[in-house]
Amino acid sequence: MGRLKKLNFMMILVFLFCVSCSNKTEIVSKNISDKNERIQKLIVEIKYFSGIRDAEFDLYNVNGFSDDFVMIPGSSSIDYKFVVKVNPKKVADWTTDLEKTNGDIRAEKWVNSLIETRKNNWQTTSKPIFYKRKDDDTIKVIVFEKEGIIFKHILKL
Repeated sequence: MGRLKKLNFMMILVFLFCVSCSNKTEIVSKNISDKNERIQKLIVEIKYFSGIRDAEFDLYNVNGFSDDFVMIPGSSSIDYKFVVKVNPKKVADWTTDLEKTNGDIRAEKWVNSLIETRKNNWQTTSKPIFYKRKDDDTIKVIVFEKEGIIFKHILKL
């Protein structure tokens, strides 16, 4: 009888492991043509500081997203890349706890990959301003103030 209980327990663990390894660890916007649908999908997953007019994203969370599935919690690892368009007067709300830093937009390959599908929605003419959280290299923000365009990359391993 002890072997049967052990086997049942192992089968339950294997089932939970399989469920937790589903493909629901990544959410991308490139196949979502409706702007409002993209915005709604994103605001469930991020902290936002004003209304959003448009959005693109590539979000990865090893533990999955917002009650999409049941799983055994594992170590936390996220890689969130997103861009939002907001009212230019609200850009400062997105950089309140951040400090300006140096950066080179050409070195940020993820920026172009985010907007690749709908480049016309993300035209910029102003100079990018780079931000980071003090003593924290896991968050990078690139702002085009005049256009109200904010790129954000959060990488926590």
